Amino acid sequence: MTVKGRLNKEKIRNHLAYDFWKYLLLALGVWFGVDLLFTTTAYRSPQDKRVDVEIMSATVTDDLMASFFQPLWQEAVPDMELVEGTILTPMSDEDMYSGMVLLTRLAAADGDIYMLPASKFKAIATQGWFLSLDELVENGAINAEGIALDSCRLTVVDEETKTAQTHLYGIPTDTLYGFMDGLQYDNRGSVMAIVVNNGNDDAVIRFFNALLQAGRGEMPEWLQQSVEQEENPS
Repeated sequence: MTVKGRLNKEKIRNHLAYDFWKYLLLALGVWFGVDLLFTTTAYRSPQDKRVDVEIMSATVTDDLMASFFQPLWQEAVPDMELVEGTILTPMSDEDMYSGMVLLTRLAAADGDIYMLPASKFKAIATQGWFLSLDELVENGAINAEGIALDSCRLTVVDEETKTAQTHLYGIPTDTLYGFMDGLQYDNRGSVMAIVVNNGNDDAVIRFFNALLQAGRGEMPEWLQQSVEQEENPS
């Protein structure tokens, strides 16, 4: 029979010196388990009660999106539980990983409205991921007055019928200077588009139009000066 002596400070120090890593692993395991439990059980607004906007930008922040979206949410889609933005890290067109990330997000139904560089928009739109906007622009559900749209009219081959059709799949943002001011988003050469499988067409279209109108504004002075310098080099 082994008789253990009383615990003292020296024994405790020795124990912790040799077995501290076990307590650290235990604490990390408990933290991970609680975090996982919270993530899997926390309430998430259903798809038909939320609008998600994905913006590819290096300058937009979560705070800027929240303050910019809040009044549009209350005005255009007050029946939605949540309007949320996600920032996508810009990547070059040569980076194959960026294309895979976008396609993965689209396949997982992450995001309803995308704001992307024109090159990435076209690559995705020609695969049938974005909603045709022709009728929505014609009936006024989306007010694109004064915006040149031809660059976003693309020909897409229907996989079922094998026929090629040309439609409007996005709205160019080049002249929507309000985004530069309110979102700090350099939207030159970018496009707004609606994901075809958003699962919430009515609210998404209403918010898309509100977002588009909020983007209208005067050209910033710094950009005006830059344009004038390009047109009249000294």
